[in-house]
Amino acid sequence: MLLPDAALLAGVPEDILCFSRSFEDLTCFWDEEEDVASETCHFYYWYSRDMPTACTVSTWHCGAGRMRHVCVFPGQDVRLFIRLHLRVLDATTNQTKYQRDLSVDAVGLIAPPVNITAHWAGAAGQLCVSWQPPLADYVNFFLYEGLVQSTTWVVLRDLRPGMRYHIQVRSKPDGTSMDGVWGPWSQAVAAETPHSSGDIGLCCSTPDLRHVHCEWSWDPTELSSSHQLFYRAPPSRAGTREDAWQQCEEENVGVQGTYACTFQPRAGSAISVLVNVTRPHMPPTLSYFKEPFWLHQAVLTDAPQVVQATVLQGRLNLQWLPPLEALAEQLDYQVRYAVENSHDWKVLQVPRAARKEVLDLRTGVRYRAQVRAQPSGPWYQGSWSAWSKPVMVDAMADAGVLLGLRCTFPSLYSNVKQKLWPPVPDLHRALGSFLHDSSKHGQANAFYKQPPEEAVLPCLLEVLPGPRGEAGAPPPPPEHAAGRLPSTDIANQSYLLMSGWEPRGPP
Repeated sequence: MLLPDAALLAGVPEDILCFSRSFEDLTCFWDEEEDVASETCHFYYWYSRDMPTACTVSTWHCGAGRMRHVCVFPGQDVRLFIRLHLRVLDATTNQTKYQRDLSVDAVGLIAPPVNITAHWAGAAGQLCVSWQPPLADYVNFFLYEGLVQSTTWVVLRDLRPGMRYHIQVRSKPDGTSMDGVWGPWSQAVAAETPHSSGDIGLCCSTPDLRHVHCEWSWDPTELSSSHQLFYRAPPSRAGTREDAWQQCEEENVGVQGTYACTFQPRAGSAISVLVNVTRPHMPPTLSYFKEPFWLHQAVLTDAPQVVQATVLQGRLNLQWLPPLEALAEQLDYQVRYAVENSHDWKVLQVPRAARKEVLDLRTGVRYRAQVRAQPSGPWYQGSWSAWSKPVMVDAMADAGVLLGLRCTFPSLYSNVKQKLWPPVPDLHRALGSFLHDSSKHGQANAFYKQPPEEAVLPCLLEVLPGPRGEAGAPPPPPEHAAGRLPSTDIANQSYLLMSGWEPRGPP
């Protein structure tokens, strides 16, 4: 016990070295060459205004041909905050060989703290270490390695992720009421930092500003591994524990080792995410931590919905609806288009909150176009959405107007159609009496004896009126075509192609 403690005093520039483990004890010693017998020296001590007291000295071998002479003070002779005088006298000459004046409260060499624990602090690269002071009577009188104030815990920062650390703690009087040197190190305790979320490709985002969807991947050959995702609001202050981790229950396992889970966090706070992966016969559990993030900064919407694609004289007028109406004013868009079967995309950045764009096309070529969105406003931010389903359009050389839309939005069709093209009234009902009276004048035969038109195949195509050439509004339909749209040349018509529609025959 004495030799390790003595080594901690190697930097003290005194001939007589002293230390106290609890401020209720005191040990002093000095070293000499081995051929100097301890009987030739006498050790005396006394406090101010007291008579000197001789101490019984013990002698130890300390290696390298040296002897260590040790005086252990009786407990009743240990006093704090009083000057203590030490003298080593040569027994032959009665001359002072070594001397020192000190105060017991200034030579503390304290034992390590007790009950040391270490655990992850809930943040990237951090471990929280806590302990109890070594002396219960002097709780507020100690420093612990590296700290400038007395405390019983510390957060170790800037640690490497996914590493196992061995931690030791030692103590020292704070130098205000008590003083001394750093004591011995404690026994080591171990703790691990979670791995980085990037190691498993953990990505989290919100599609609707309410729920969070997280995805990650794992080795597909480890089919027996179990995965759990936990979430909580991060602690507001280091070393504190606020809400407990909550487990995400809606977990989905995809193909090729992909996993996903969706949860609804507490509103108004940042979100921390932890994924634990347990593998049979391979403890411990591996943890992967994602840095705290805010819901409004992790938005990933669905793709925009393209509702109209109009080609007029070699120009494509593309219109779409925002994927999330609450973000309509804070969404940027990109439009890309390419010749059919080509991957040479042209990408255009569209002004924020826009809902349409005009593209120049080469006539006589078939194109495909797509749109995607990204929140980048002053509050909502996030990543680019997926590209919308492609819209296929023909830029025909002789076309006046061609409106084409992929048959992909049956639920959207009726709403768009009602707003853009109100329904055509039933002419048989509106003109019923007129047609009945007209039959008396011989006009009914001319109307009903028209040669029948070819049957329209169910191609999911509806003809709608549109502009003709440069003249603007189309001419009125001929009188003999009442009840049906005129079957004029296809190049002079407007077309809307959507799913969920079937051609209607005459009533």
